[in-house]
Amino acid sequence: MSGKKSKCGFPCDRNLWYGINGYEGKISFRSQRIFDVGTCLEPLVVEWLRKDGWSVEYNAGSQNADLQFILPVKGGVIAGHPDCFISKPDDNQHILVDIKTMNERSFIHWKREGSLKAKSQYVDQLHVYAMGAIWAGYQVDKLGIVGVNKNNSQMHIDFFDFDKSRFEAIKKRAVDIFAADEAPVENCPAESWCCSYCDYAHLCELNNTLEKDTSVGDDLAVTSDEDVINAVELLKESRELKKAGEELENEAKTVLDEKIRAQGIKSVKAGDLILNLSERVTNSFDKTAFKAAQPDMYLAFTTSTKSVVYKVKETD
Repeated sequence: MSGKKSKCGFPCDRNLWYGINGYEGKISFRSQRIFDVGTCLEPLVVEWLRKDGWSVEYNAGSQNADLQFILPVKGGVIAGHPDCFISKPDDNQHILVDIKTMNERSFIHWKREGSLKAKSQYVDQLHVYAMGAIWAGYQVDKLGIVGVNKNNSQMHIDFFDFDKSRFEAIKKRAVDIFAADEAPVENCPAESWCCSYCDYAHLCELNNTLEKDTSVGDDLAVTSDEDVINAVELLKESRELKKAGEELENEAKTVLDEKIRAQGIKSVKAGDLILNLSERVTNSFDKTAFKAAQPDMYLAFTTSTKSVVYKVKETD
């Protein structure tokens, strides 16, 4: 067994291969700021958990924390620093959790879909910690992600069970990467966001976020301007938030129509909020019918305006 270590949580095999083979990583200032915010908020989240009635055994220090689990596998070792063990004073369950801070879009998606579907990389990371804890003699009854919305400080915990078969798949992946003579190509990057948060993007010829100042076919310009990159990401995020907001509003209205409006209730106090219901009649102009009935008049009163359409999509 060599001294190579794998973090295993990152979805892209290529990233892990560079790491275990001693390549020098380089993280962008933007990514570092995101990680720094998470590191700074972590102790605060621990205090929130305690105020919520949880007993917390906190492994402070992030990647320099005292407690580190080492799992030997063929070709190297899998290593990781767990965040916390939490439990309720009246419950004998010991839960291994990881603290994650997220932007609003990511938090809403994760809370709705759950970690197993929306944040599989977090689940894999926790399975490594859990197996290390079990091998070290710790009691682990359940796993969980403690997520915090950086926009409004909302906190949510998603619990799930340890899956031995999932860990075996993670272990096999690690062994395959340790054994690879060259950086893997298949399914790399594994997910579209990987390159933006990869320490080795500057080395990887498969990286699709390398900064260039040229124009490439079909009038597609590639920019390295951070303001532009942030603006496009903000546009994409705002549209996803709008869609998620509409879905949440429709979901809430369905419940309220069934349990409040159907009973004829016009005002209700729900927790710390008061909901008022009223009916509104809206008159709209039927342009299609008017055009069919009065085509000449429709054309006479029709003006053309130009506007810019911003369409955002993931790179292939």
